[in-house]
Amino acid sequence: MLIAVDLDGTVWDHPDISSLYPPFRRVTQLKIADSRSTEVNLRPHVRDFLRWANEAGHLLTTLSWNDHDVAYQALRTFEIDTYFHYLAIEPHPRKDKMLYKLLRQIEQERGVKIRPEEIVYIDDRDIHLIEILENIGKVRFIHFGKDVQCFLEIPRIISP
Repeated sequence: MLIAVDLDGTVWDHPDISSLYPPFRRVTQLKIADSRSTEVNLRPHVRDFLRWANEAGHLLTTLSWNDHDVAYQALRTFEIDTYFHYLAIEPHPRKDKMLYKLLRQIEQERGVKIRPEEIVYIDDRDIHLIEILENIGKVRFIHFGKDVQCFLEIPRIISP
């Protein structure tokens, strides 16, 4: 299974990490700050979820509309970048195109064709869902903040 996770508002509480000013520094285990002291909080239990997904053999990717460098620096500062097999982070809102490109990449690199029903997409907003459903297919969408309130709930939802 491929698990695609949004970053802004989902993995962390900030609505637009690209608007911040790296370098980031670690404040606590769950908090970083940029060079202007703007703080960003990692959602509770994100690490536990990412660890579970890896141990369960799922492929993990980000699926984020952001400046790649800024988002990557935040992931590294939180020390969660290594959990992800792929980083789909591009400076445009077409998450369907990002996901399509990633699926082709996985097929080339791993020889695995992932079907839409084998994709779980987690996001705090559903604004990209229609394009994903139309152009990728019927992925499983988990609306963070509505379908689940905590990352600890997700394994129970997606496990067979």
